[in-house]
Amino acid sequence: MVVVFTRITYHARSHLNLRPTEIDLMVFGELFDLIECWRQERGISQSYRETFIDEIIPAGLG
Repeated sequence: MVVVFTRITYHARSHLNLRPTEIDLMVFGELFDLIECWRQERGISQSYRETFIDEIIPAGLG
Protein backbone atom coordinates (compact mmCIF):
# COMPACT_ATOMS: atom_id res chain seq x y z
CA MET A 1 0.00 0.00 0.00
CA VAL A 2 2.85 2.38 0.74
CA VAL A 3 4.24 1.84 -2.76
CA VAL A 4 0.98 3.10 -4.27
CA PHE A 5 1.07 6.32 -2.25
CA THR A 6 4.74 6.78 -3.10
CA ARG A 7 3.99 6.54 -6.81
CA ILE A 8 1.03 8.94 -6.52
CA THR A 9 3.17 11.40 -4.58
CA TYR A 10 5.94 11.07 -7.19
CA HIS A 11 3.57 11.86 -10.06
CA ALA A 12 1.98 14.75 -8.19
CA ARG A 13 5.29 16.34 -7.23
CA SER A 14 7.37 15.76 -10.34
CA HIS A 15 4.88 15.88 -13.19
CA LEU A 16 2.03 18.01 -11.83
CA ASN A 17 4.34 20.36 -9.87
CA LEU A 18 2.23 20.22 -6.71
CA ARG A 19 3.64 21.14 -3.31
CA PRO A 20 3.54 18.53 -0.52
CA THR A 21 0.90 20.48 1.40
CA GLU A 22 -1.31 20.61 -1.71
CA ILE A 23 -1.01 16.84 -2.08
CA ASP A 24 -1.81 16.21 1.58
CA LEU A 25 -4.90 18.45 1.52
CA MET A 26 -6.23 17.27 -1.85
CA VAL A 27 -9.07 14.78 -2.12
CA PHE A 28 -7.85 11.43 -3.52
CA GLY A 29 -10.38 11.44 -6.35
CA GLU A 30 -9.26 14.84 -7.56
CA LEU A 31 -5.61 13.81 -7.39
CA PHE A 32 -6.31 10.60 -9.33
CA ASP A 33 -8.22 12.61 -11.96
CA LEU A 34 -5.31 15.01 -12.37
CA ILE A 35 -2.86 12.15 -12.78
CA GLU A 36 -5.14 10.40 -15.29
CA CYS A 37 -5.51 13.63 -17.31
CA TRP A 38 -1.73 14.01 -17.34
CA ARG A 39 -1.33 10.40 -18.51
CA GLN A 40 -3.85 10.89 -21.33
CA GLU A 41 -2.17 14.14 -22.36
CA ARG A 42 1.19 12.38 -22.60
CA GLY A 43 -0.29 9.42 -24.47
CA ILE A 44 0.55 6.95 -21.68
CA SER A 45 -3.08 5.85 -21.35
CA GLN A 46 -6.10 6.15 -23.57
CA SER A 47 -9.47 7.54 -22.56
CA TYR A 48 -12.06 4.88 -21.83
CA ARG A 49 -14.62 6.32 -24.21
CA GLU A 50 -14.61 9.39 -26.38
CA THR A 51 -17.88 11.28 -26.23
CA PHE A 52 -18.96 14.17 -28.41
CA ILE A 53 -21.42 16.88 -27.38
CA ASP A 54 -23.84 15.80 -30.14
CA GLU A 55 -24.24 12.43 -28.40
CA ILE A 56 -25.21 14.06 -25.12
CA ILE A 57 -27.49 16.93 -26.18
CA PRO A 58 -30.32 16.01 -28.59
CA ALA A 59 -30.37 17.75 -31.97
CA GLY A 60 -33.65 19.61 -31.28
CA LEU A 61 -32.22 21.56 -28.34
CA GLY A 62 -30.01 24.58 -28.73
